[in-house]
Amino acid sequence: MTIDFKNNRIYHFDKDLNLTEHKPISTEFKEIEVLSNGKILVVENYYEYENGDNSNLYCINQQMEIEWFLPYPYENHNSMDNYVGFTTNGDKVFANTFSCYRVEIDIEKGEIKNVQFTK
Repeated sequence: MTIDFKNNRIYHFDKDLNLTEHKPISTEFKEIEVLSNGKILVVENYYEYENGDNSNLYCINQQMEIEWFLPYPYENHNSMDNYVGFTTNGDKVFANTFSCYRVEIDIEKGEIKNVQFTK
């Protein structure tokens, strides 16, 4: 797998050397990390991100298919309150929103395990 931040692409060759790629959905990649389970966590730049009700933090598998979008930690979100980044600590993954919510992520299910307002 190759992560190319300059050209906003993630490339992967399968065992038969077939190339698949993933491009940003709406803006540009801000952070990418390969998790311990082999899946890839992606957060796109939150500014002007547009993808319906789907957040800008999502997980893709080795075939470059989106497995899940992380839901927002509250029901009434606006377009400027997307995720601004994430941190990992072993198998624990946390993400922060622009409006100061910190969530712990279940990376297998793509669900929020815990929400904390940090402001």
